[in-house]
Amino acid sequence: MFYYKGAFRETDNFIYFKSEVPLVQHDVILFGERTYFIESVEKEFLLLERVGSIVTVSV
Repeated sequence: MFYYKGAFRETDNFIYFKSEVPLVQHDVILFGERTYFIESVEKEFLLLERVGSIVTVSV
């Protein structure tokens, strides 16, 4: 289990969460109806940006 602390630019708000997989830069994470893009990862600290919606994903 991986434990993370996330923050948003220009705010003092933090979120704490755990993940079963390691998270890396440019991953997208979902919390309920909210979607976040990981701008950067430094150890267990993530810089997050809120995303409106994801239309399509291709691999």
